Amino acid sequence: MCKKDGSVENVKISRLYVFNGLKRIEADSAMMGDIVAVSGIGNINIGETVCDISAPEPLPFIDIDEPTISMTFIVNNSPFAGREGTFVTSRHLRDRLFRELETNVSLRVEETDSPDSFKVSGRGELHLSILIETMRREGYEFQVSKPSVIYKEVNGELYEPIEYLIIDVPEDFMGVVMEKLGSRKAEMVNMHSSNRAI
Repeated sequence: MCKKDGSVENVKISRLYVFNGLKRIEADSAMMGDIVAVSGIGNINIGETVCDISAPEPLPFIDIDEPTISMTFIVNNSPFAGREGTFVTSRHLRDRLFRELETNVSLRVEETDSPDSFKVSGRGELHLSILIETMRREGYEFQVSKPSVIYKEVNGELYEPIEYLIIDVPEDFMGVVMEKLGSRKAEMVNMHSSNRAI
């Protein structure tokens, strides 16, 4: 296995699985292009390459976009705390957030001055709202702050994250979409219509 730091580590795979449709089937070997799952490698991280020991050549690591917004996750301290969730302490919240980092590559979690709150940064509102909803369904009870934009300083200038957006929408909904984007300070660069769609 080629690690992200450039080192090579010998590992042994205990099981190899290939996919046939949606089914996962145990196999003895895999061919180029197969999507596989392996078990038996304990200390592997996203971005590391499992390869042939005779030719340990790592795949280039794909850069992950930096987070654009952050929220503070806080242990629920309202008068109704402990009524809706099973996992309510800061230890539970901390363990779950740091466990999420193992699979969610664009997420960042930082401890704050308070032991009951954690700064969580992600790619956008949808990214963080999926995490929040997943944790709530798992039985975690917590509070979140409103999202705040992460600004970046480059050569002494402050930059705000932007996204490029392409929307195909029927003409009837153009006004509503433009209004929603305008409230988020979107800037239209180009617009054209075709077959009753914009």
